[in-house]
Amino acid sequence: MAWITDTEQKNGAKFGTDLVNIPHRMGESGLFTDEALAELIDSYPREYYMLTTMTPQGERQVWRNGDKGDLSGAEVLQAIKDGQLWLCLRRFDIVAPMYHQMVQDAFAELEASNPGLKTFKHESSLLISSPGARVFYHMDIPMIALWHLRGRKRVWVYDADNKTHLPDTSVEGIVLRETEEEIAYDPEWDKEAVAIDLEPGQVVSWPLNAPHRVDNLDGLNVSITTEFFTPAARRKYGVYYANGFARRHLGYTPKSAAYNGPMAYAKSAAALAIKKLGLAKASERAMMCSFKLEKSRFGQIVDLAPQERWNIQQA
Repeated sequence: MAWITDTEQKNGAKFGTDLVNIPHRMGESGLFTDEALAELIDSYPREYYMLTTMTPQGERQVWRNGDKGDLSGAEVLQAIKDGQLWLCLRRFDIVAPMYHQMVQDAFAELEASNPGLKTFKHESSLLISSPGARVFYHMDIPMIALWHLRGRKRVWVYDADNKTHLPDTSVEGIVLRETEEEIAYDPEWDKEAVAIDLEPGQVVSWPLNAPHRVDNLDGLNVSITTEFFTPAARRKYGVYYANGFARRHLGYTPKSAAYNGPMAYAKSAAALAIKKLGLAKASERAMMCSFKLEKSRFGQIVDLAPQERWNIQQA
């Protein structure tokens, strides 16, 4: 089965460089019914999933990490439908080969119809989230393709070249893993954003490092998110890595973050050398489990006391 259905749009050269929204047929695979999702959840090792919820802290909403406890896959799915939860099933390439192959085939179709497109390092996860759940304003280091399958969601995409929305120092901090992907946000910026209402059967991808956020509109939301790189994306990563290292460790303020031209290749090579030599140690993100789900208290978020919390080990 061909997964990409709009020949005219998939032949465009914008995928991998610009904002695109094209149709797909992954929903016809049978892999995203309640029964299939419940079976997939049951099969997932603990080190490859993340379960989160949003909790108010003053005027802010913060993400908290949790554990599905003794719930079955079907019960987890029901808890997501009824609550404010977000389940991320990571690393299809390791855990879910059927899902991984479907995404690989879709990328092969895109590249076959667009000879100028070259993508690599595809890493896919399944996102299952509640009606009304949100993803806060953030940026990703790789390119992103969001394959939407169930429910409705609104994706807000912001200008990656606007230094007010996304300062170079923020990108450097994320690339160097000093900070999380979440960055400073002002609701006024929504006036300049592009809002895309996603229906099942659409895949959206946006420019590299473009800040974005997501609002679930209604229904159980199910999407595959695929991180991937292009040659330009790899160069940009190298430029920001080298610039960030120079700013923090050498006391030098970079004059350019351009990722085309001889200097970009030189910075990319420098970044590779810095990483290989271990000159910039990345800080590992700690994920503390602060709640769990239980059969005996189904439908509730069971908060863990501070002394009961534990560090979730992700592979």
